[in-house]
Amino acid sequence: MEVASGHSKLKELENVITEFQDQLFRFAFFRTGSFDDSQDIVQEVFIKLYHENDSLTTVINIKQYLYKSISNACIDYQRKRKNLKFMNLEQAVLPTDIHEKDVSDKLIQTEEYTRLERLLNDLPNEQSEVIRLRVFDNLSFVEISSILEIPVTTIKSRFKYGIDKLKDKITASKEVHYGMQ
Repeated sequence: MEVASGHSKLKELENVITEFQDQLFRFAFFRTGSFDDSQDIVQEVFIKLYHENDSLTTVINIKQYLYKSISNACIDYQRKRKNLKFMNLEQAVLPTDIHEKDVSDKLIQTEEYTRLERLLNDLPNEQSEVIRLRVFDNLSFVEISSILEIPVTTIKSRFKYGIDKLKDKITASKEVHYGMQ
C-alpha cells in the first residue's frame, strides 16, 4: 500500500514539476543572477515539497506555496552570498567541455539579466519585486497579492508607480544618449 501511495505522490510531483519548473527557475534566476544556483534552489524546493507533505494535493495553493518557498530560498541565498568572497572574472577558468553556443547563450542572457537588474535595482524593493512577479513570471495581481500577503490594491499601485519610474528613467536615458550625438 505504501509503495502505491509513494508512486502516486511521485507522479503528483512530476506533474507539479512539469507545470511550474520553467517559471520557478526564471523567478529564481532573476533574484540570484546565477543559472546553477537557480536550478539548485528550484530542485531543493521540489524535494522539500515532496518530503514535507503526505500528499501534494493537501497543499491548498501549490503555486503560492512554490513561489513563496523559492522567494525565501533566494533570500537565504542572498544572505549566504554576502558572506562569500568572489574571484575576478579574469581568474575564472571555464571547463573545456562547454560548447561555444552554450557560453554565448548564457552570456547574452546574463547581459540581459544585468541590464534589467540595473534598472530594477534603482526602484524601491517593493516595486521591483512586484514588477518581477508580474512581468517575468506572468503572475496575476491576485496571485502576487497571495504570495506577498499584501492587498491587491497595494500590489497594483506598486506596479504602476514602479513602471512609471522605469519609463521616466528610460526616457531620460534616451534623451541623454541622443543629446550627445
